[in-house]
Parts: sequence; C-alpha cells; structure tokens
Amino acid sequence: MKTDDRRLKYIKLPNTYVQSNGYKPQPLDLSNIILSTKMDELIELLAENTHNVWAAARIKDGFTYGVSD
Repeated sequence: MKTDDRRLKYIKLPNTYVQSNGYKPQPLDLSNIILSTKMDELIELLAENTHNVWAAARIKDGFTYGVSD
C-alpha cells in the first residue's frame, strides 16, 4: 500500500485525554502547512472577530473585568 505524503496526519493525544463533556479532540498536525500573507491576515481578522463576539457575550451576561465588590 502506498502512502500519500500530502495527507494530513493526526497529532497523537494520550488515551486519557478527554474534555469534561466527554469529547476527545483529534487535532491535525498543520506544522508543514505554509499560508500566504493574505491568509495570515484573514486568520488574524477572524481571531479578533471571534474574540470580540465572545467578549460581547460575556459583557451581556454581566461579566466585568477585575475584582468586583
């Protein structure tokens, strides 16, 4: 059987690695993937947007930064 070197490989996690909800992720090894500058910019914009959406939801839930009395 011939292996396809272009296929992505999974990162091996310990068998005991399970999240609290029972989900066991299967991350892909993306260390050999090279992205263009435009893709890097897009990733940064998407990450910032995801954070802003998350933060807005926390604020809506009454979360405030720092110690509250």
